[in-house]
Amino acid sequence: MISSKLKIYFKTNINNPSVDFIWSDEDNKKIFIYLNKLLSQEELQETRIQLEIKQAFREYFESVGYILITIKDNQIRLKIFPYTIEPKDSINLDTIIEILESNENLIEYDYNGKEDLISVNKLLKDEIFLFLDKQDEEINKKELVKYAIREAFELEQRDIVVIKVDQIIIKLLDDESMQEVKEDAKNTVANRYNGINEDDLKSFYDDVFSQEENEDFFYYVAEVFVDVYILDKRIDNKEYEQAVFPIIQSIVSEKLINHFDRNDEFFKGFSGYVFRIHFKEVFNFMAELILTELAENNDVIINFLKYYSLNVVILNGKKYKVPEIEADNGWKWNVASMMSIIKVFIKAEIALEVLEEDIETLDKEIVELYVSKVSPVAYNNALTSEIEKLHQDITYGAKRLDLHIDSLKDESDSVNLKREIRDIRHDLHGLRDEKEKLASKLISRDIILNYTELKRNMDTMLRQKVREESTIEKNEKSYVSIKDALVKALTSKKKLI
Repeated sequence: MISSKLKIYFKTNINNPSVDFIWSDEDNKKIFIYLNKLLSQEELQETRIQLEIKQAFREYFESVGYILITIKDNQIRLKIFPYTIEPKDSINLDTIIEILESNENLIEYDYNGKEDLISVNKLLKDEIFLFLDKQDEEINKKELVKYAIREAFELEQRDIVVIKVDQIIIKLLDDESMQEVKEDAKNTVANRYNGINEDDLKSFYDDVFSQEENEDFFYYVAEVFVDVYILDKRIDNKEYEQAVFPIIQSIVSEKLINHFDRNDEFFKGFSGYVFRIHFKEVFNFMAELILTELAENNDVIINFLKYYSLNVVILNGKKYKVPEIEADNGWKWNVASMMSIIKVFIKAEIALEVLEEDIETLDKEIVELYVSKVSPVAYNNALTSEIEKLHQDITYGAKRLDLHIDSLKDESDSVNLKREIRDIRHDLHGLRDEKEKLASKLISRDIILNYTELKRNMDTMLRQKVREESTIEKNEKSYVSIKDALVKALTSKKKLI
């Protein structure tokens, strides 16, 4: 879906949501360059696609205000209006609480057998938001619902309310779950998860952090780091080794807080827990993004990667062994050797992705030309066969008719013969009518030519797809070797020798 791709684009190309944000001509130019890589001009004009784009904008700026947005002729016009009402002042607050209190049967306490979890059923969640959609109030609806739930359930400030696609989850936290970390323990194992009980973090991860709803989460984290810190801020390798882990954890924490609920202390701990579990996944995505930039000859990335071929560096009079991009078999990759593989592999991957999308589009166009679930060519062939059979029957019937007419001159039993002639003429009339009807159903020559051209294009694309797949298969082992070696280098630090 275009909306999920746009969410990542906004996070990495637009400043944090603000009511003071101004959509510039440069912003407009950049987003359409991006959109044109994903969609054709025809698709960009489709109402469905434009609605998805508008919804992505609304969701991105939802935390600060509501927006008015128009899309026309490759021009987006955007105006942000701040919310004028706080959740506590909403005229709909009491009604939402009443809806919650009158639907106890749709609220499950001890959710999943856990005393610290409460689930508000999807039916009840949808009823609340359906009610709010009908109200004309300039307010953040999600924050209003969260506030109403806090009031209805008399929650503590530390408790967490998470609005999911299929339900609303309430996570209850007590003093045992969240313990303040003393100053002298802040750099120890005791502060690994900001003083949060690991069992509570695991429970929240298992019951709330849905993989399906957060499928782009870690790709987004990796993309933010590469785009913002390596490509934009251009941190050097020294800064990278010092700060990469805390920076990534801060990106994770910020996204968690924005996505779930404002409990900074809990999500500071939870971000560390999530990052530890998905550590390799994040760095795998980072390696893929870096290699994609390398394939484009990005100078910033080339300089960043050259560091890993230095072997030894001297800093402040001390010698350090630099991490190397070394494969499991001992082969050491450098920028030049990586480039020779990466360019071919990624070019083939991109070409394959485009081909698969084009093949899918073309296949839909071909299927649209089908008649009664068969191709227009097969359909015409079947009709032509039936028409030919009717033609033979008509020819045979005409010959019989001529014979009967000739026999009528000499036949004494003319009554029976005349009846047979009448029957044959009736049958011939029916056969000719049937032939005309079938002939009228034949698909036009233009459609057949269009279908034939589409099939020819499809065959060409499928052959090209096989070639690209072959190229990927031939280079995949080397690509994986490079990526895995780069992940090891990215997660290592220079060592004093």
